[in-house]
Amino acid sequence: MTLAYFAKQAAATQRLRARIKRSGFTPSGQRVWTEVEDGFCRLLHFDQFALREILYTRSAAAIQARCRKLGLGKRYVHWGPLEKQKLRKMYPEEPRESICAAFPDRDWSSIRSAARRYKFRRKKKPYKITGIVANDQIRVRCYEIGWNMRDLDEESGTGRYFQTRGYRGKYPNFKAINRAVTTFGGVLAVHWRGDDEG
Repeated sequence: MTLAYFAKQAAATQRLRARIKRSGFTPSGQRVWTEVEDGFCRLLHFDQFALREILYTRSAAAIQARCRKLGLGKRYVHWGPLEKQKLRKMYPEEPRESICAAFPDRDWSSIRSAARRYKFRRKKKPYKITGIVANDQIRVRCYEIGWNMRDLDEESGTGRYFQTRGYRGKYPNFKAINRAVTTFGGVLAVHWRGDDEG
């Protein structure tokens, strides 16, 4: 390509810019953003609802794109392969403070959204101890096989007992507990302490 070609392209670009400035529209028919609109974006970028109310001739996507172009609001931060590997190892079991310390340039919300995007999950905490031995053994069994309380209610036919009242230690429903034990193939039995003595 010759120097004359580049000069011709530069002149065409200058003419196009002058036409856009004169008409106020881009070649695709979009209105050019004005200084006043940019000022509103800088002032209210944190309140998208108010910004949409003021700039009612602009779509929500256009306003968000303009705010990003002006360097306002959150930006997507790329996660490299080594960072993804570190996140995959730490995210399931490490405490939140340790994970945040390992990624000092990112806040917890961006770490959590990245983990969701890459399908990393936190390891579930064991169920709360109720003080009722049979109920606690059921909850330990559910934790071991990866069931939640909804799964237990559905499989044992106990309505919503374990989801709503099963964690309470007062007034247990032994009929529901027996159904859950039977679902796991166990037997609910009474053990007398005096029988072991002697």
